[in-house]
Amino acid sequence: MRQLPRRCCMSLSERFAQLTAVLRQYEPFWRPSPFVYPTPAWCRDHAELADACLRLPDTMPAELDAEPAVLQQWLQVHLPGMQVLPDLLALPASAPAVPTLPAQWSVDIPGRKWQQIAAFAAHTPAHAGRLLDWCSGKSHLGRTLAQLRQQSLLAVERDPVLCREGYAQARAAGVSAEFLCADVLQAPPALPRDAQVLALHACGDLHRTLLRQLAVHPVRQLVLAPCCYHLWLRGDYQPLSALAQQQDLQLDRNSVQLAVQEAVTSSPRVRQQTAVLAAWRLGFDALQRELRGVDEYLNTPSLPQSVVAEGFEAVCRRIAEHKQLTIPAGIDWPHYQQRGEARLQRAQKLQVVRHGFRRAMELWLVLDLALYLEQLGYAVTLQQFCDRQLTPRNMLLQAERAR
Repeated sequence: MRQLPRRCCMSLSERFAQLTAVLRQYEPFWRPSPFVYPTPAWCRDHAELADACLRLPDTMPAELDAEPAVLQQWLQVHLPGMQVLPDLLALPASAPAVPTLPAQWSVDIPGRKWQQIAAFAAHTPAHAGRLLDWCSGKSHLGRTLAQLRQQSLLAVERDPVLCREGYAQARAAGVSAEFLCADVLQAPPALPRDAQVLALHACGDLHRTLLRQLAVHPVRQLVLAPCCYHLWLRGDYQPLSALAQQQDLQLDRNSVQLAVQEAVTSSPRVRQQTAVLAAWRLGFDALQRELRGVDEYLNTPSLPQSVVAEGFEAVCRRIAEHKQLTIPAGIDWPHYQQRGEARLQRAQKLQVVRHGFRRAMELWLVLDLALYLEQLGYAVTLQQFCDRQLTPRNMLLQAERAR
């Protein structure tokens, strides 16, 4: 691959083209999930890499997950062409002064969320028009900026309870606020032309719908930190920008979800429950392949982590009932539970390679959004607004339309 231009000189379209080329080159490594395909094809074609993965100590996959730079270095030893990726993934990480916010403003806001709001606010440029908090919840973000800048607020939220509670909190804070109760996925509202639209961790179709609305109702400014790109995705990902449509990677939901497969902000208890449930799903997978006589993965419904309390057999029966699969008597449940645990350990080690492309996948998706905004006539910048330990979803799009 040709040498990359200096990243400070790369346009969004140049960065996108280079990133697309890398993802195409290494597609066999990031597209198949070891949870779906116990032995991805690359394991046969790159036996040394597969052996290196399987020889990792049991704790090493989690350690590499926690240190993306170290993971990249480890991969470069086995896939030398990966050396171009760090430059492509590097984004500006300016550190403007975080405003001093009164402690009472943070009441009822979880500590990590409050820190994210403060960092987001620090990166939000001054604007004379109205603030619009998109998919706002109680509008902790919008209310904070409205208080800080003495501006009026329009919050858009689907849940009427959150609207009522958010409006009461805004009034108590002395903020002139209006809450519009609307399901933006069903009936997205018109956007005021002079608005500065704020969206902190608007998920999936929530942020894609917002951008589509900008094509019909342009606004003065947008400040967006997208999140959970796979949510509400039906079928393959449909790019918004013309360039991404021309260079479409044809991403299915599993590939899009790769972008957010991190547990930086999860508690140890949640991580443990997630691992147990993953092992049980793989135990069920081993069972269903034998019962159906079909050696392929069977998509299963999402389950709350609370089902861990029910035990392995109950969880398997729950999934089987949902898939209308009959489980005969006499199943050796401990056997399949142990197979699931062994599968999980193996999958986690092989998944190290796939996880080396998480940030690349996320950047590809965010650049699609950025390029679409450029098509709409916005001047767009892309940067990080906080450290990944605060949230791995730390990419921030700022878009401003000429007056």
